[in-house]
Amino acid sequence: MKLSQTPELLSFLSTYIIDGELDADEQSCKAFIANTSSDRQDSVIKQAKTLLASPSFPTEEFGTEANRWFGSDEEAKEWLSTILNYLEAGATSSSGNAEIVKDSNGAILQEGDSVTVIKDLKVKGGSSDLKRGTMIKKIHLIGDPENIECRVDGSTLVLKTCFLKKA
Repeated sequence: MKLSQTPELLSFLSTYIIDGELDADEQSCKAFIANTSSDRQDSVIKQAKTLLASPSFPTEEFGTEANRWFGSDEEAKEWLSTILNYLEAGATSSSGNAEIVKDSNGAILQEGDSVTVIKDLKVKGGSSDLKRGTMIKKIHLIGDPENIECRVDGSTLVLKTCFLKKA
């Protein structure tokens, strides 16, 4: 089976599983559950189960998308099973109580949206500041209605939504 046959799972991996740390996987799955519709959650879970049941598991391609290196098909399937368990546990425990995240103008922000900075912001611990008008693509909702996570110049930042405008 080709990984391109599971577009929702592929999108989940590229959006939420951004680093290779096992400790962050559970938190990533919780963020996904908190910030996506139950239909999309069900679709990702279904596609993960289909991929696990596939006789030809695309280990190398899967490892690339999941930011992992797997030594064997069994290792990759074991990791995907763990992720699937996190997703199923989170999907059953969440009952649609996800926080709605809004920008400075009240527009609803969703996972992967692009935003613009509306005020010059000093970056703590960074050498440069974020200038007004800076476009930030592919934001990540973290379950907090007042903050989002994003990547700017290779650094991961948490920004307050009151300084952002949906692009």
